[in-house]
Amino acid sequence: MLAVTPPLPGSDRETLALALADELVLASQRLGDLAYDLASDEVTLRRHLTSLQEVDRVTQMQLAIAELLRAGPDAINAVTLDEMRQRLLLRMEAAIG
Repeated sequence: MLAVTPPLPGSDRETLALALADELVLASQRLGDLAYDLASDEVTLRRHLTSLQEVDRVTQMQLAIAELLRAGPDAINAVTLDEMRQRLLLRMEAAIG
């Protein structure tokens, strides 16, 4: 099995992770703004309430991923979205063996 060396501070991998975290926050903000605009129309809100709630859930996931990219895998237990945290923990456990 190939050993993977963790990235050193300032490495390309860490720089990319931080840049991706920023992009996820930006995407989340844009998605949230879009959902707000759509929800401001009463007819659209009534027709698509469940979908708009799902958009909110996706933005929460994006923000949680951004935080993990910044903090690293030790922060998984701090993820407040239970289902996401469980999926991540299972994946990490499977990778460890």
